[in-house]
This record gives sequence, structure tokens and C-alpha cells, in this order.
Amino acid sequence: MTSSICKEKIPLADDAKWLLCKARFLKMTEILRKIISLLLIVIVFFDTSTLFSLELTRMMESSYNISSGDVISISVSPAEEFSREVSVSPDGTIDLPLLGNLKVSGMSTSSLEKLLTDKFSKYISSPKISVSIKRFSSYRVAIIGQIQRSGYFEYNEGMKILDLIALAGGPMDYADSKNIKVYRKSKDSNGNIKEEIFNLSMDSFFQGDLSKNIELTPGDIVYIPRQKFTTKTKWISDNIIPWTMLTSFAISIAIILSK
Repeated sequence: MTSSICKEKIPLADDAKWLLCKARFLKMTEILRKIISLLLIVIVFFDTSTLFSLELTRMMESSYNISSGDVISISVSPAEEFSREVSVSPDGTIDLPLLGNLKVSGMSTSSLEKLLTDKFSKYISSPKISVSIKRFSSYRVAIIGQIQRSGYFEYNEGMKILDLIALAGGPMDYADSKNIKVYRKSKDSNGNIKEEIFNLSMDSFFQGDLSKNIELTPGDIVYIPRQKFTTKTKWISDNIIPWTMLTSFAISIAIILSK
């Protein structure tokens, strides 16, 4: 890139050529800085809304250890007749056709998928197994995101969201306390599982208004997001700034070598 800056044959002394090259380099650096600033603004204010609840469920299940009382959905393909929902018994086992009793307590869903794939392979050609938590066991609630200690906590009767946040050590510095979400699974009048999402802000709590300090129910998942600005800034610092610094360094080295 330096060669293109100083490529022209200029009828000037060497010192004058160097000063001209340096001026052009500084001008290009300024333009590059403006481009990066503009890109940062676009990324920060570009809203990329997604269906977060499904991703949240998958993320929670990947780190969750199955326990007694959980209801697990097991899909077996191509032999769908073996697909079913099962409850984990108090001794931590489930009962499946062909396989009998299996100890699953303490396993993650991915680990159980591998185990079932291996066992069903003896009876089914190239089985594809999918495991998901249909309903979490009672007396546990979870909190994730910008919180000091994310994870599952024992549910106590009458437990409210502020109680859970306090148990988890409180929100982190860059928590978006205005957009807290509570995900709740419950059954409708027909017995079908439905998911409800409650949005609330902690700002009202700080002002003494506890009307939205909702009471939790077993199985609730509380999510505290990161402030949008800090999320985008972190992406910029991880993906763009290092390359920009490397490019500037390369340009500087090229100018010094061409002197």
C-alpha cells in the first residue's frame, strides 16, 4: 500500500518526498478512522431482533443436568414408534422399549443422545436421536445472562424475582436491567404446554415500586441481557479493531522501509 502512496516520481528532494508520503499516510489513516467510526454507529443501531426464546431453551438444556422429576422428550428416527415422553423416576432412571431401565440422572441432553444412539444402534440402522427437556423438575428456577452467579437455584414457596437476583449475587456492571425477561412454561386448558414471556425493569424496584417484583414458579428461567451498546462494542473490539491495528502497523512498517 505504501508503494501506491509514494509511487509517483516527484521532482523534490528526498526529505520533501518523505514529508509528502507522511502527509498522505496521515490522511489515509484519518479516512480509515472515520470509516471505522461510521461502521460502529451502524452496528450499534442496527437492530437484529431474533426469536430468542428457542435459542435460550437450547442453551439452558446444553448445560443442564437431568434430575429426578424431569419430563424428557425422546425422538427416535426412523423408528418413530419408539419416540415418547418419559418422566425421570426418583431413582434417576427412565424406562424405554428395547432398552429397559437406564440411569440418566446427572447427564446432559447431549450425553443422553449419544448414549441412546449407541444403544438403539443394536436394533435400528443409523438411528437419529433427539432429546429435549419437556418440563423441568419442580422446586428449581434458573437465572442466566449478566448475573454474578448464573445457574439453577432451589425454589422456595413465595420466591420472587428480586430474591433470585439476590441469591445469584446481583447483576453485572453491563446488565440491561430495563429488559429482564422471565420465561415460563405452563399448561393451557387443553393440557398443551405453552410458553409465556414476562418483561420487566429493575428501575422501578430502585424507585421503591415493587409491583412488578413478580412471584416465580418452579421451572422459571430469568434472563438478564447485556446492554446493546456493550454487546456491539465487544464485537467490534474482537473482530475489527485488531485487523485495523494490524493494517496500520503494516502501513507504518512499509513507509519506514521505503525511506
